[in-house]
Amino acid sequence: MTQIYCDTDTLWNNIERHVHNDEKSARELSALQRLISDHKAGRCKLVRSRVALRELDRTKNQEHKNKLRADYEALEQIPRDERLCGFHTNYDQFGGFITNPIVSDLQDDNLYKQLLERGFRDKDAQHLTQAICNNCEVFLTRDERTIVGPHREWLEKQFSPLKVRLPSELVTEITERVKEPRSPAT
Repeated sequence: MTQIYCDTDTLWNNIERHVHNDEKSARELSALQRLISDHKAGRCKLVRSRVALRELDRTKNQEHKNKLRADYEALEQIPRDERLCGFHTNYDQFGGFITNPIVSDLQDDNLYKQLLERGFRDKDAQHLTQAICNNCEVFLTRDERTIVGPHREWLEKQFSPLKVRLPSELVTEITERVKEPRSPAT
C-alpha cells in the first residue's frame, strides 16, 4: 500500500479556505478528496508527523486551528515519529530522582542538515526528513515555490523511490495507472 506523507499545506482546511478565491486550490481540494476516499477505502495510507502538529498549533484563529487539528487526526501517524536521544536525570539529597527522556522529532539529524544546506526552509526540511526516514513513497505538498519547483528533481533522484507530488498530480498518476490495460498472465 502506498504510504503518502502529507505536508501541513495539504490538510483539508488549509486548502478549503482558499477555494473561493482560487481555481487551483479548488483543483487541489478535489484531488485531496479523492485521496482521502482512497485512504478510507484502504487503497493508500495518508500519514503525518508531529512536525505538522507543531505547525498547526501556532494557528492564531481558534476555529481554524480546531479544523486543522481534526484534519491532522484523520491521518495516520508515521511509524517512527520520535527518536530517543537519551535521558536527563536529577537527583536530590534524599536519594530521590527524576528521569526525563530526551526526544527528537527528527529521525536523522544529518539528513536534516543536508536538506537545510540544500536550501530548504526549516519546517520543510523537518517534514522531508520524517517522510524519507519513514520510507514514504510520496511526499504530498502544495508548496510549488520552495519545494516542487526548485527541488523535486533533486529529491526524487537523491531519495528514490520518493516522489514529490501536488495532490492533483498524484491523482492523475493514480488514474492513469488504473486505466492502463494489464497484460495477460503468462
